[in-house]
Amino acid sequence: MLIAPKLDPVSLLPPFVASLPSVLRLSGERALLEFRSLTRNTYSTERFLSGSSSKPDAVLKTIPVGNGLRLHLEAGSPELVRYCEQHALRLASDADSAIAIDLVQAALSEVIVQHPYLWSAVSELVWRCHIVRAEDDDYDVSFSDPAIPFSVFISAPARSDRRSILRVAESLVHEAMHLQLTLFEICCPLIDTASSWSMYSPWKQQERPAQGILHGLYVFHVLRWMWRQISLTTQNETDSNFALSRMVEIDEEISSVRALEDSPALTKSGNIFLQNLFAV
Repeated sequence: MLIAPKLDPVSLLPPFVASLPSVLRLSGERALLEFRSLTRNTYSTERFLSGSSSKPDAVLKTIPVGNGLRLHLEAGSPELVRYCEQHALRLASDADSAIAIDLVQAALSEVIVQHPYLWSAVSELVWRCHIVRAEDDDYDVSFSDPAIPFSVFISAPARSDRRSILRVAESLVHEAMHLQLTLFEICCPLIDTASSWSMYSPWKQQERPAQGILHGLYVFHVLRWMWRQISLTTQNETDSNFALSRMVEIDEEISSVRALEDSPALTKSGNIFLQNLFAV
């Protein structure tokens, strides 16, 4: 029987305790991987989707992320292609992933590592990364699935420049925060998922249930924190301009979901969490 750790929802707010992602990862690993006989060393998205730990593990690139941990960029497979088609994602070919792999490595080593809290989350929770195609080079796609505990799907620009590195860094943090909040909710529900309450999402540009709105709000709250830290510390003009621009955009989006405060779908812990999100 899994004993969930007692967690305070306010602990999710940055700068969160650096050990939080590790606590959540251990809880998620026991809860979600045990029945598939997978560990961090044997996990792959392909194996998780197929339910077979004997599937071959095709890796395009392995990136060390400290403390003996590694992030693997996983190659395509028939199972992954089918999954992506079902979720309106277009998996990039292995050959087309070369620039993206370099951008992921640069985003980790040049941007995310500068922020220990975010680095802890990405290194602990993002085990597998898949490169997908965006509609055009100025549009970013990122995706994670609550049913797949430690995998993310992101697009990457075709250009290998500083703005591209920053965009990929945002995508990695974005999806790591979705994974973190999903694992937290296993231990401490924030939303009554039986509720039919919904509202318009500025991120999805469609009606979304309360849980989807709360996830979006949390993710962009963390991203705004990240860009603020960068804007206050960087000596790079490109970084500064990009960070300030993203903060303005995120502020507008966050302000448009204040009605979530009135949602009957929030649990007591969810209300506490939301009040603290909007208080910052």
